[in-house]
Amino acid sequence: MQIKEINDYTLVEHSASINEVIEKMNNSSYKILFVVDTNKLVGTITDGDIRRCIYDKKNNISELKASEIMNTNPKYILIDEYNKLSNKDIINYNVEYLPILNKNMEIVKVIRIPINFQELKKLKTVVLIMAGGKGTRLYPLTKVIPKPLVPYKDKTIIEQIMEQFIKSGFDEFILSVNYKKELIKNYFSELDYNIKFIEERDFLGTAGSISYLRLYDIKNPFFVANCDVLINIDFSQALEYHLKEQADITIISANENIDMAYGVLRIDENNDLIKIEEKPNYKFNVNTGIYILNPDIINLIEFDEKLDMPELIKRAKDINKKIKVYESNTKMIDIGQWEYYKKLL
Repeated sequence: MQIKEINDYTLVEHSASINEVIEKMNNSSYKILFVVDTNKLVGTITDGDIRRCIYDKKNNISELKASEIMNTNPKYILIDEYNKLSNKDIINYNVEYLPILNKNMEIVKVIRIPINFQELKKLKTVVLIMAGGKGTRLYPLTKVIPKPLVPYKDKTIIEQIMEQFIKSGFDEFILSVNYKKELIKNYFSELDYNIKFIEERDFLGTAGSISYLRLYDIKNPFFVANCDVLINIDFSQALEYHLKEQADITIISANENIDMAYGVLRIDENNDLIKIEEKPNYKFNVNTGIYILNPDIINLIEFDEKLDMPELIKRAKDINKKIKVYESNTKMIDIGQWEYYKKLL
């Protein structure tokens, strides 16, 4: 359900006859034509434009030209502006097909914004980020600053996580804070993010502060993310999967490969050798610590209860809630370990 670039869009000259327009429309994969005059975009034509024009004209239909049928005010983006926009910005154009133009008003590419992608944005999906832990795996660094504010590349860890969600169209955040919370709140006080804060009264584990969402008007599935993992995926696709599968909880997974340095012995129940696998590679789906939860899952946690996510998932499973795994087929970057973090600098 991503915003995608399409390469087989159809052009038609502004002087083309209605017969040529209809023929091109019938052969178009996308039922939209981009009208050009000396290579410059001057309009677009859809099935609806053709029907309306035929109905309005009534006479001399055979003499109609593309220039008389087209929408003369199509939406577009100049390439320099397009390169600066997030998916959320693009969705706000509210069209399914959006041409990207150079400074000469010539089409460079066309992107398609699926309608269901736009509908998902109306869900107002919240992203809850667990930012309250002590970050002990990053000692001694986190003795000075909280883990969310540890720098990574040109931003802090938590900003990198938020930017990944923003690129997928999700920009409403709730940060659950505790350890050095004033530093975190002060840091964001002058930044342009849409953030609300949950202040834990105690350290509530990786799931406990979800109980505070009772205080918010959460009516739709929401994301829960730890504050130390980056994964390069389109989160809107994960949400679409969650909805399509009618899941109660969806765990977002990543790929992890382990290379064995030795030959692995395969034996039977009598310790007889079956075969030797020389230095095999094992592939696993690992938990990224990013989840999608339905609102009723909140009720499985007592208010202010200390709870970790594996226990919450077990509770859900015990009452036959539907737990799905979204396979992202990519690797995650775990920034939460000191030895690993040093290698990333």
